[in-house]
Amino acid sequence: MSTTEEVPKYTEAEVGADGSTGGSEGGSEDTFFDGDDSDAIPVVTSNIFVLCVLGLVFLVVFAIIMYNVQKRKREDASKFEFFDRLESAQFNIRLPPPVQEYYQVKEKASAAGWVPGQGKPSQESDKNTPGRMLGQALMKRAIADIPLIQHMQKEAQGMYRLHGKNMCSEVQWRTFQSAEALVSSEVDEVRREAEEVEPGWADLIWRQAAQYHGMLKQHQMQAQAQAQAKAKAGGGGGGEKKALTEEEKKARAEKAAKELLEMEEREKKKGKQGGKKK
Repeated sequence: MSTTEEVPKYTEAEVGADGSTGGSEGGSEDTFFDGDDSDAIPVVTSNIFVLCVLGLVFLVVFAIIMYNVQKRKREDASKFEFFDRLESAQFNIRLPPPVQEYYQVKEKASAAGWVPGQGKPSQESDKNTPGRMLGQALMKRAIADIPLIQHMQKEAQGMYRLHGKNMCSEVQWRTFQSAEALVSSEVDEVRREAEEVEPGWADLIWRQAAQYHGMLKQHQMQAQAQAQAKAKAGGGGGGEKKALTEEEKKARAEKAAKELLEMEEREKKKGKQGGKKK
């Protein structure tokens, strides 16, 4: 007795259009994720946003730091430049006005017939001869140079010591060298001019100028002390004091010129007397 198996029959509702017989129990193959995948992309986007914010903050902080560093460098540079100018001011010197005045007198003397290297103006009795007036102008120039020479002699030793120990700036050192060269050139120029005015005077002019400068400085201090004493005793006003000061300056200048001539004459007399004794 044969048995026949019953073939299950599917309804149209159970058989798909493509012949598949999968029902609701097998699950759908159209979806890859088991659950909702709407949260995956926003997580990546939020991470990129955080990185951008951190990068922006880093750039801002870096820019602030660099700005402060550059600002401090500029401030330090300006401070160093200020101190360089302040330190080098002590060597920012100029030759006194009597230097130019001497060359003006020399032009007039040459026009009046003066010849360099000839004659002995210090022995001339007439004080208004071209050679005598030129000698006075040169002595006035040398006296005005004495404060510059003394200043450079005082500062030179210290500057060379500081430069040897690398304790002075290049600006200060260059300024000192320029001032030293200027004063040295002036000393040599005065000697050459003195030899032209009167042969042999080049060896004596600076010693005489130093003596006259000391004498004039002493007289100036005495005059200032007397003026202060008069001001305290009389209690004069500021206007009168200023007018007297200008008059005193002129009087001292004239007196100094006379004293220079007198001292030259005394030295000549001493030299003549010494020669006679020999």
